[in-house]
Amino acid sequence: MTRWLVDGLVPQWCAVLLLGEQHSGKAWLTEQLALSVASGSSFLGVFQVQRQPVILIDEDSGTASFKRRLYRLARGLKVDLARIPLRCYSRCNFLLWDAERRTWLRDLIRREKGTPLVIIDSLKRIMAWQGSGAGDATTGLGEFCHELRDAGATLLIGHQTGARKPVGLEDWDVAHQAPGFVMLVECFDMALSIFRVPTVRTEFVLKPLERRVELKVHRPFSIVLQEDEEETWAKLAVTDELPELGGEVARRVLPEVVKQAVEPER
Repeated sequence: MTRWLVDGLVPQWCAVLLLGEQHSGKAWLTEQLALSVASGSSFLGVFQVQRQPVILIDEDSGTASFKRRLYRLARGLKVDLARIPLRCYSRCNFLLWDAERRTWLRDLIRREKGTPLVIIDSLKRIMAWQGSGAGDATTGLGEFCHELRDAGATLLIGHQTGARKPVGLEDWDVAHQAPGFVMLVECFDMALSIFRVPTVRTEFVLKPLERRVELKVHRPFSIVLQEDEEETWAKLAVTDELPELGGEVARRVLPEVVKQAVEPER
């Protein structure tokens, strides 16, 4: 029986690739996932989680913007950062090819109680870009994923697929998102793609992509960023409609949101 970290969406001890263009919501999603797992609160207001320690390595955002986003999400989720098992490292110069850094991370995982979630943003930064489509680069990435799973972790790595451009809502072939996509995703057990939706509100669509693991959630679903006018708090939540995208496109491309996420396993 599958043991879930995020019920129906992310199994424990798997390696997940999160794909998205610049400003597509990857940082919001990963930081809220970190807070949800570390606190045991539901993810996106829908998915039940197995509470575990979290190690979050952010090499993509500047430290100031990373902290501001994390503090806003913590307030929005009513999470006390001082009371949860969340370790954050911003711009710590983690490199995939650095044996000393990899040993540090493995030791950190093994010292944690439970089976920690490790989140790293972004793949391009930690590979110091050694060519995502090249066989030797992806071989090293595959070995890294196996190494962290063997150490007892669930792994999620974010990957920016390029500068933001208009999204064709009818096109959900994530294989077209990034050069070398097929070789990249071969290193992972599953992938998630996130798209920014062209609406007035800040909204995204998340699409799961199964590989070696079977998920309960197979179809794209929509997420909205909720925040106050003063921008002191924020949170992402699943929404069952994008009202500004009406008609056939909304019905075909944005199907019914996860029904209370998943039915409990029997």
